[in-house]
Parts: sequence; C-alpha cells; structure tokens
Amino acid sequence: MREYKLAVCDDQQCFIDEIKVFLKAYVSESKNKVIVSEYHSGEELLEDIEKNGLDKDILFLDVEMPGKTGIAVAEDIRKNYPDTVICFITSHEDFARIAFDVEALGYLMKPVEYQKLRDLMKRCTTQVQYQRNAREAERQYIEIKVRRGTAILDVEEILYVEKRKNQCVFHMEDGEVLSYMTLKQARQLLDDTVFCTVHQGYIVNFHHIKEVKSNSVCLGKNREVPVSRRNQEILRKLHMKKIESIRLNGNLAPECLHEM
Repeated sequence: MREYKLAVCDDQQCFIDEIKVFLKAYVSESKNKVIVSEYHSGEELLEDIEKNGLDKDILFLDVEMPGKTGIAVAEDIRKNYPDTVICFITSHEDFARIAFDVEALGYLMKPVEYQKLRDLMKRCTTQVQYQRNAREAERQYIEIKVRRGTAILDVEEILYVEKRKNQCVFHMEDGEVLSYMTLKQARQLLDDTVFCTVHQGYIVNFHHIKEVKSNSVCLGKNREVPVSRRNQEILRKLHMKKIESIRLNGNLAPECLHEM
C-alpha cells in the first residue's frame, strides 16, 4: 500500500465533499491510502504552507475562488515547490490552456465524474512515485572529487569517512577512495539519518556498526573507528535500539542521528 497526501482547495464545500467521496471509492479500488486535507480559499492554503511548509504530494485547486484564484495560488506554490503535483478543478475548459503555464498535470471539470477523477489520480500517483524514486536514487549514490575528476559511490557500501589533512578517505567495503574535498563537504553529501560524526575527523555509516565500545565503534573485519566520550553513550543507546528493532521486526528501523 502506498500513501499519498492530497489537498483540495475549493470555496464551495459541496464540491470538496463530492471529491472526498470519490477519493474514498478510489482508495477502495486502488488499495492506495490517501490522506485528504481541505481548504476553503487560496489564502488559507498559502497561509498554512507559509507556517508549516508544504507536505502534500498532490493539490486539487479550484480555478475560480474569491480572492486568490487557483491559478494565482499555483503560481505562488511553484516558486518554492516546483515538483508538487498540481491539478485544477474548473467549470470552464478555457482554463485548461492557462494550466500549462504552471505545469499542471491535469484538471477536473465540474460536476466531477468519478471515472475522470480515478484516471487523473492514476496519473498523479505515477508522477509522485517517479519523483520519489528519483529522490531515492539521488540518496543511493554520491559524486565525489578524486585525483582525475570525479567518482560515483554507492552510499550503502561506505563504511566510514576519515579526515586526512585537507582531504578525506572514503572507506568502502572493498577498498578506499581518496577524495579532494573536505570532511565538511563530504558530510553535506551524506544522509544525516544514516551517517553520524562519531569523533573529530570521522563520519560513520550507522548501518554498518557492529559494536559500540567505550572509545571506539567496530565495523567488522577488525575495523574500528574512535568515538568521542560525548557521542559514545548516545551511539550506544541508538545501536541497542537498532538491535532490538531487528530482533522484533526483522528489519532496520530508521534512526534519528541529528542529536549527534
């Protein structure tokens, strides 16, 4: 089951209710999970985004609303959220041409028909999944500076990164890669929910930690990295939590390492 967050913005409650009913039918048919939020004006939606950010995958915007129109709202959203999937709800097909200016994926005509909504949702969810897969691919590989240009590394194979003067060494499962970048630059490339700074000059892939000792972490095959006294206790608790999660669930639960 895949989950999608969707917002419907329309000044008429009857149309919001109609779409929500159709979305329930879509959920039952598709087996996807759709979390629906409703807004009754463009200003209300934009105020929420300004306050909390935009965490919605898909937006359904009514074109004709008092105050800011759906087109104006979409233009504002596109400035900071270029990848959000936007669709319009309209009573006039002429607005379809304007929709291209804000890269809308499609539109629904009022009164809304279930088959049209279902077909549009299929296109929307396909686009959202494509974007999710692209972001996941970006997290899976990083490009680093080496002596003769750049190298692409599989993030999962990085055991730890070590500072060496003004360079850093990526210790991989099958060898080492010397990079002409600072440790700070390397840190910015790595996911901070997976990689943690355990000691001055060392960044470790949390998933590869086998044991946390009093002054070091073990990564298997006689590889150890020093750990500071400040980080040792935090890391030990997170490591024990990881072991417990694997024991109970059979998989590795994502950990938050931001406090390190």
